[in-house]
Amino acid sequence: MRERGSPLFRRHRPSWQAPVELLSFGLYFLCAVLLVLSRIGHGVIADTRDELVDLTAPLLEVASVPAIEARRAIDRAELYMSSFEEVDRLKKENEELKQWEWRTKLLERKVAHLRALLNAVEEPGLMFATGRVIADARGPFVRSALINLGREDGLRIGYAVINGDGLVGRTVDAGESVARVLLLNDLNSRIPVLVGPAGVRGLASGANSAELQLDFLPDGAALYAGDEVYTSGSDGVLPRGLRVGVVSGAEGAFKVRPYAELNSLDAVSVLFFDTPALTRSDPTSVGGAGALSAIPDTKTNAAPATAAALPVATVVKHAGAAAGFSPGGRAQAER
Repeated sequence: MRERGSPLFRRHRPSWQAPVELLSFGLYFLCAVLLVLSRIGHGVIADTRDELVDLTAPLLEVASVPAIEARRAIDRAELYMSSFEEVDRLKKENEELKQWEWRTKLLERKVAHLRALLNAVEEPGLMFATGRVIADARGPFVRSALINLGREDGLRIGYAVINGDGLVGRTVDAGESVARVLLLNDLNSRIPVLVGPAGVRGLASGANSAELQLDFLPDGAALYAGDEVYTSGSDGVLPRGLRVGVVSGAEGAFKVRPYAELNSLDAVSVLFFDTPALTRSDPTSVGGAGALSAIPDTKTNAAPATAAALPVATVVKHAGAAAGFSPGGRAQAER
């Protein structure tokens, strides 16, 4: 008896190599024919190709369903595995927040006790009105904007203008229903500020750029990049404590990066903060005021020495928040 591996047995065994080669040759030939036909550009061929695509599209869509579902299943599994880490992180964060809550309540009780011992007077809340920017002017020498709030809403020249991020600028012209706002980065803008936890005094000056110049710092002032900058109120016009931005740059060339995005302003709020300096500088005659433009007028108008106080608006034109100031408070009385 011969072995199965003998030449005689292999001679009588059926071979599948010839049919496979024939099938491969036929597929190659079909591909070549289809490639030639696709280059001809005949209308009948194009229509036939479109029909074949329409016929095979549902099949391809059905064939892709398992792959899509498998991908979604993998994504769900990865999300499920990462959820355990997220839960642990949230638990840890919740514990830290509870500790901070306890410390905050303790500090609030201490502050209330000290204020009661000192018989400290509560700071009055500020009224505000919220409107929208309707036009802006940007050029090599001007950065200003027009808002749809005016003297009929209780505005005065010199009021601080803020948005949800921080200080935007101050009003420099006011009509009956519109007002012009000088932005922080305008060349004519000068804001006295306090910098850092130590409250270092300085002056934030506009330079028609994205950042403000930080000038008139005391010698040996300890400033660091990232220190918060807020208004000092020493000019007698702006309230104290309005958020301006953060310190950037290096020693000797410190700058202020504003919190507010001054190039894309939409909704802003005007704070009604009346001071003697503001009352003296605001003109008395407001009837007959012409239409305002976003570009400041080059003509100088002589302002009278004394000015009667305008009534403070008692309603808010548009609902909105004003960076920590309570809308229910009364405006600070003129001193």
